[in-house]
Amino acid sequence: MKNKILSLLLYCLLVFISSCELFESTTVSSKEIKKASAWSSKDQAPSFPECESLEKKDQMECFQNLISEYVMASIADANLVASSPIQASVVLRLKVDKKGIFSLEEAEISNDVLEALPDLETVLEDAVVNLPKALPATKTNVGVYVDAEFTLPVNISAQPAE
Repeated sequence: MKNKILSLLLYCLLVFISSCELFESTTVSSKEIKKASAWSSKDQAPSFPECESLEKKDQMECFQNLISEYVMASIADANLVASSPIQASVVLRLKVDKKGIFSLEEAEISNDVLEALPDLETVLEDAVVNLPKALPATKTNVGVYVDAEFTLPVNISAQPAE
């Protein structure tokens, strides 16, 4: 009798263990993760409320134009005085985080421009920090806000004060 109960318990235990899905492991390859997280044309780039009524293809241009206007206004308000004539382009690498907050990741400024306008980098950093909050980028396949980075060229033209 004792052997029958033990055999029955052992049999039940084996059935239970063999049917349990807890022992199966599910792995997702890094290739699949990269594919799912890659930016696609269906995803929503960061934007400003003023640009939302436009068609998707025009929203990014509107977004970049507004950023350019804010940055150029900040540069103009700073009343920078060049020590030598400048006609150059500066490239800003900007980030819009998941909350819609801007940060300056990098400013590619030539040494000539920095020599002529030593305060330019500080002015650009302040301009980016003071940009209005944006609508963050959205990965539509998972429905979450994501960080987005993009570059923005800024043309600098200045003459020394006479």
